[in-house]
Amino acid sequence: MYKITIPQSNSNDDFVFVSEWKFKNNDFVKKGDHVLSIETSKVVEEIFSEHEGYLEILHDTNKKLKVGEVAGYLNKNKKEIEKSLGENKILNNKFTNKAVNLINKYSIDKSIFKTKKIITERDVLDYLSNIKKDKIINKINKNFDQLIILRKENNPYHAAIYLEDQGIVDLSLLGSKIENENEYNFAGCNCDFFKIFLTNRKKAITFLNKPALLTDKIIKKEKSSRGWFTKVESANYILEFRDSRSKNSNDMNCIEWLVYGLEVGGIKIPENVLTAERLKIWASAKLERISKKDNLEVFQKFY
Repeated sequence: MYKITIPQSNSNDDFVFVSEWKFKNNDFVKKGDHVLSIETSKVVEEIFSEHEGYLEILHDTNKKLKVGEVAGYLNKNKKEIEKSLGENKILNNKFTNKAVNLINKYSIDKSIFKTKKIITERDVLDYLSNIKKDKIINKINKNFDQLIILRKENNPYHAAIYLEDQGIVDLSLLGSKIENENEYNFAGCNCDFFKIFLTNRKKAITFLNKPALLTDKIIKKEKSSRGWFTKVESANYILEFRDSRSKNSNDMNCIEWLVYGLEVGGIKIPENVLTAERLKIWASAKLERISKKDNLEVFQKFY
């Protein structure tokens, strides 16, 4: 058995947060594998395995750990883990197929139902009703929050969030803003629209309402090449610097900022989603696409 401990990071924080496990319980981890990511007050740091073995996770994502604390083990053999974490932490619960369909559709955290042995469709619907989200599952009134992927020359170029009682929120060279859906500048783009369900909607709105600016990397590039920001190739510029999302609100591109707001709102999104193209790929696999006839009239001309 080998311990996976929390190292002292360059930020000299006494505590860090578990950002992401790259493997599941009882997955075989090789020496040198990126096994864990932790978040300090300044950066997200990757932890690489110094040994090999079968992973046993002790602390789930978002858990606050002290430097030197054991986050998990690498065992010589697979072992029966009574309390699994992450995606495995509900193994002792049973979900009906209809319940699973609703949970996936609205990106609901399964751990919400951890006190129940069998979770049915009715349980999920009751949960949605209790947090006053009936309108999300009512397709007739068309009142729901949306993720909007803007396409330029048919390529994913930018993204925004429509909050049905707030307007459209995004981050551009001028900073973060929320505008009425009738006044938002779609810049001649066609769009893909997806339903989003924010379990922590108030937290998401609080974050998205805070003033924010794009990373200096993009601002400096636009200053040196005026008009570059309007070109399709600008959408993937951030990949020249990193392939994992920044968690530093002072160093984010528009997609990183938007995705962070969604995660604050309760939607889990992979760390490599930091461009409009990757966001569309994820949304196409995980979210419900909104057809033209089922969307608001103001959005129908952008299909």
